[in-house]
Amino acid sequence: MQEALILKLIILALAVTFIAVIIALVLSFNVTQKLMKHNASLVGQMKESDKQKASTQQSLYETEHELHKAEEELKNAQDKINEMLRQANQADQSGRLQQEIDDVTNAADKTDEQLMDWIDTQIDNLGLYRNPDVTLKEIAHALSLTQRRITQVIKTRQEDNTLAEYLNTKRLLAGCRLLVEQPNWTIDAVAHEVGFGGTTTFRTIFRKRFGMSPKQYREKKRLIKGVQEE
Repeated sequence: MQEALILKLIILALAVTFIAVIIALVLSFNVTQKLMKHNASLVGQMKESDKQKASTQQSLYETEHELHKAEEELKNAQDKINEMLRQANQADQSGRLQQEIDDVTNAADKTDEQLMDWIDTQIDNLGLYRNPDVTLKEIAHALSLTQRRITQVIKTRQEDNTLAEYLNTKRLLAGCRLLVEQPNWTIDAVAHEVGFGGTTTFRTIFRKRFGMSPKQYREKKRLIKGVQEE
């Protein structure tokens, strides 16, 4: 009886072991299948990633190529613009040179009176009188005339027949306008704006020419304007 019982236990143990082995094999097979599927999925993802990477690199290459092309086109456009500006500048310089030649030619053909009117206009337009230290040489260079010709023409005037007198008259007239048009400006500011080196010179020459100070002139014009407005 005891031997039969032992035999049954051995058979039962073998059966349990066999079943356990079968279960282990089944589980192992399932795990292996899952691992293989997972590996296949990873391989697929890696291949897809490689494709995307290759596509991205191709896009980057094409973009870089387009950028180089755009830079080249931009450079060509800039070169064309620079060339157009250079040609325009040459044309402008040529036009100014021709204008200067025409001015000199016309000046040579003018009478003294006509030339004086032209000089007067040019000095006004260029504001040469506003420089307290301007010289005859600088004026002659600016007007493309000789110093001798300018001096000669100014001498034909009945008044202000020297360059200094002529320039001071222009400064005084400009000062008179500013005294009225800019009532808040100081006398000193007006004097420097119109080309007098200092206020004292302006006051002295102004009083000598008009018989009153710049301040009195301004007040007189203000009173006259007030009466006219009433």
